[in-house]
Amino acid sequence: MKQLIIAATLALSATAAQADVLSLATNGNVAFTLTTADCPQCGNDFGYTGGVFGQLSATEATTFEVTYLGKEAANTNFFIQAGSTVITTGSTPVGTTQYFNVAEGVLNFGFDGSNSTNASNTSFESSLNKIAFIADPTGKYAFIIGFNDSGSTDGDYDDLMVGVNAVPVPAALPLMASALGMFGVARRRKSVA
Repeated sequence: MKQLIIAATLALSATAAQADVLSLATNGNVAFTLTTADCPQCGNDFGYTGGVFGQLSATEATTFEVTYLGKEAANTNFFIQAGSTVITTGSTPVGTTQYFNVAEGVLNFGFDGSNSTNASNTSFESSLNKIAFIADPTGKYAFIIGFNDSGSTDGDYDDLMVGVNAVPVPAALPLMASALGMFGVARRRKSVA
């Protein structure tokens, strides 16, 4: 029984160690009020009051999960990862989730507005006032990322919104599995004897 408790503790500590894979370097606060009326399909029933400007990084190789939450802008915006369009607001259904393997470091994504407004996570300074990182009070996403294009004067960062999470690459999983297997063999031998 003691070995089983030790194994469970090791498994839980490895899981907890991988929980903070996304890291946000901030560069100022932004205040705004976003209501359900602003972006009905964004599913925002709690009203954001603001966020931060910054740059998102991964502290280790991970799978980056991106969920399209919706848009308020009349023009077409895109969410871009590594140079390829992955979410087109005219054709991608709201709620679509996509996964991308990313390396450790600054994440390569951005927004492109049809009125010549671009913002990239890799261009820290030039993205200010265009991308806001919003804490998700529901806890469903590590961050909600909102884009504000030049065509919008409302400044509520709902011209295109995505929710993001990191799914850590389970590097410790084989080690934990072998340890649990060894505990099981030892327990079985003890019960046979």
